[in-house]
Order: sequence, then structure tokens, then C-alpha cells
Amino acid sequence: MNFLTQIVHFAGFPFLGKLDSCIILPKLRLRPLPLRYIQLCLLFFSALLSPIQADDFQSGLDAYHEAKYAEATAAFDRSLESSENAATRHNLALSLYQQGQSAAAVWQLERALRLAPLNKTYIFKLGALRQILGLYDTPTDWWQSAANMLTKITWIWIACTCFWIVIAVLALPRIGGFQRPILLKLFSGIATVCLLLALTALTIQITQQSPGIVISNDAVDLHHAPASAAPKAGVARPGERAYIIDQHNNFLKVETEAEITGWIQVDAFRKL
Repeated sequence: MNFLTQIVHFAGFPFLGKLDSCIILPKLRLRPLPLRYIQLCLLFFSALLSPIQADDFQSGLDAYHEAKYAEATAAFDRSLESSENAATRHNLALSLYQQGQSAAAVWQLERALRLAPLNKTYIFKLGALRQILGLYDTPTDWWQSAANMLTKITWIWIACTCFWIVIAVLALPRIGGFQRPILLKLFSGIATVCLLLALTALTIQITQQSPGIVISNDAVDLHHAPASAAPKAGVARPGERAYIIDQHNNFLKVETEAEITGWIQVDAFRKL
């Protein structure tokens, strides 16, 4: 099994065994009974979902190692219906690659990187697969790369946390009637900078054109108008990245990474 087809043996299930040690009851002023009630509810729902997802994930692993790639694909698809995680997307990509569906495998790896942007294994395998398809990385601005280092949900979490930290630092001294020490001012400054960075990254991500992947296994014609009979504007390659500009009926107007603009059928393109 080469570097490109090595599967990931991982499934992310919640672990609640040390929940009591993670929450300090006196500080939060919570009663033991409500906390235990919450734990029991979480354990109950985890017990319902985890075995189903674990069975599908393990079935996918077993089928993959037995070279039953179609069965592995179906099992990983079922696992994703319960909960999406980067490892399942990665394994699904390898199962599709083994069946000759390289463009669809690129989409799955791109999606895995959206969930785990810093995973070096996914980055390396995506680059290798793109080279196999004759695609190469195009230069991007540093600020776009920095904004996409974390997911949108992570940036929102950072922004919300820093916002409430700044509010607390500003409000507590006034409520308590004491002056802010230098360390607290420094902490407030760091939180403010992080808040501004998070808001900037979110703005960049939101204003970016919607990306997607050409999932057809063959080159797809781009047209000057949203019709199959319209003159050809160029060709979109399998697995190529493109950005959505407009939509009309069953056609999308896209700009590919080769800077070719045209209309493509919806079935040949999948949003990330």
C-alpha cells in the first residue's frame, strides 16, 4: 500500500469519562444533580449514535482492506450521514481513487482539508493526486491563505471568545471599583488584536467566491452561455478548482484556476 492509498484508522467519538474533572462546580455554582443529568443525556445520545457510526466506519475499513472498494465507499457514505469528520472524508477519497474516480477523490480530500486545514498528510496526498491529474498549485495571496488556515466555525468561536473577554476586562473594573492592572490591560490588548484578526479572516472567507471542484472524470466543455449548444469558451479539467460567479437553471458560471470563465452543467461540478 503506497503513500497515496494509506487509510486512516480513526473515528472521532465523544469521550465523557473525565467530564467532572473538566468542570469546576464551585466556580460555576452548579449543583451536582443537573450536571449528572446533562452527562446522562449526552451519554444517552452518544450511545445511540456512536455504535452506528463506528460500525459503518469499521465496515468501511474492513471492506477497503479486502479490496472491496465499492462496499467501502458505501460504508463511509453511511458513516458521514451520522457525523462528518476529516478521517472519513479521507478514507472515502481513497476508496473512490481505487475505483478510478480521481476527480471525486479530489473533492473528498479538499473537503477533508476544510475540516482539518493543518493536516500535513491530507495536504500532501491532495497535492500528489492533483499532480497525477495534471493540476498544479496556483499562487494565492498570503492573506487568503492565512484566512483559510482555520475553518469559519473556528474563527467565529475565536471572535466570540475574544469579544466577551474584552467586554469583561472593560466592565469588571468599573463594577468592582478598581483600576485595571498592567497585566489585565495587556491581556485585553491581545484579545482585541485576536478579535480584529478573526473578524478580518471571517470577512475574507465570506466575501470569497464560492469554491468547488469539477468532479467529472473527463474534461468538461465550458460555454459562453448557459446552454449546451452555446459556443465553447474553454475546457475545465477533472478535479480542477473553480469559483462560482452565477447560476442559471442547470448551469453554473464559473472561473477555473486556469482563469477560464464559462458555463458548466451543475452535474459536473460540486461545491465545497
